[in-house]
Amino acid sequence: MTSEDGKERKKSRREQGPQGTHVFSREKVDSLIAKAESADALDSPVRLKGLSVEVKGRTFPLTGGRCVIGRADSCDISLTDSSVSSEHARLTQDAEGWRVANLLSTNGTFVNGKRISNEQINHGDRLRLGRVEFVFEWSGSQSGPASTTGASKGGSWKRWLPWVAGAVVVVVIALLVLL
Repeated sequence: MTSEDGKERKKSRREQGPQGTHVFSREKVDSLIAKAESADALDSPVRLKGLSVEVKGRTFPLTGGRCVIGRADSCDISLTDSSVSSEHARLTQDAEGWRVANLLSTNGTFVNGKRISNEQINHGDRLRLGRVEFVFEWSGSQSGPASTTGASKGGSWKRWLPWVAGAVVVVVIALLVLL
C-alpha cells in the first residue's frame, strides 16, 4: 500500500463523522438522563405518579408491559425507603389491563387501602408499597380497558367465554347424538 492510499483512507474516515471519546461532566450526564426520563414520563400513556414524601412529584412511566418495584438496583423502579422490600411488587399488563402482584413483601402491597396479593388496577387507583404511595394513571382514559369491556372489579366476562363455548359444543354434540 502506498502512502497516498493511507492518506485517502484516513481522509474518508474523518469525513464519516467525529471520532474519539466525548467527555461530559457528571452534572451534564445527570441532566441528560433527567431530560430523557421526563420526556418518557410525559409521553407514556401508563405511569405511576408519586404521592408520598420519597416520590412526591416524580412520575414513573410503565413501558414494556412489565415492571418490578423494590429496593434492589435490578428493579425497574428502584426505591430507597426501608419499608419497601428488595423486590416488593410486580405490575404487568394483560388482556384486561394492568395488574399488581405482591412479591412476598414484608410490609405488604395495597390498592386503595386494601391489602392484596394480586389485583387489577385502574386509572386513579392508589398503590401503596410499605409507606411509599403512588397513583396509577392511564392517560387519555378515565379507566383502563377492563372498564370499557364491561368488566367489574371482581372479574370479567372474558374469563367465562371458554367455558360457555365448551358448554355450547357439548350441547350441540348431545343434540346430534340424540337425533
